[in-house]
Amino acid sequence: MNHLTVLEIMEVTPATLTPETSVQNAMEIILKKKIAGAPVIDKKQQLVGMLSEKDCLKIVSAEAFDGLPTGQVADYMSTIIKTVSPETSIYEMVHIFVNSPFRYLPVVDKDLHLLGFVSRQNVLKAINSMKDNPTLYGTPQTQSQEETSGVDSAMRRARGQ
Repeated sequence: MNHLTVLEIMEVTPATLTPETSVQNAMEIILKKKIAGAPVIDKKQQLVGMLSEKDCLKIVSAEAFDGLPTGQVADYMSTIIKTVSPETSIYEMVHIFVNSPFRYLPVVDKDLHLLGFVSRQNVLKAINSMKDNPTLYGTPQTQSQEETSGVDSAMRRARGQ
């Protein structure tokens, strides 16, 4: 449990888009699946972009006076993408999520093949599941509640500090 990685806590991506998907269809998929965005993959299953709810809102607001949005996902997707590898530790994920605006990140292998995604909630669930792990949180007999409460103390103990 001390060395949980993204591979152990990630989820399968509920939906993917292609660069050729119409932006209207992409918005319908995002709404139907109730997701904050979707990865865009090419024919080789490599991650090439992301289309988020925020991107969709920008599209809709830009088209507000001209009718329904048109075009393809490739016209609107973000191509500068923060990704993580399956070997990333949950403690590294805590650092990433605390220091960035991202709510979830795509998980890719070394060839940028999409494996899934990891969210803030995945990390919180994993940390919560460790509460009974004496290596991370100590035991009532060995440490006071004050010394063992919180993620900071768990992270220090996991690192041996």
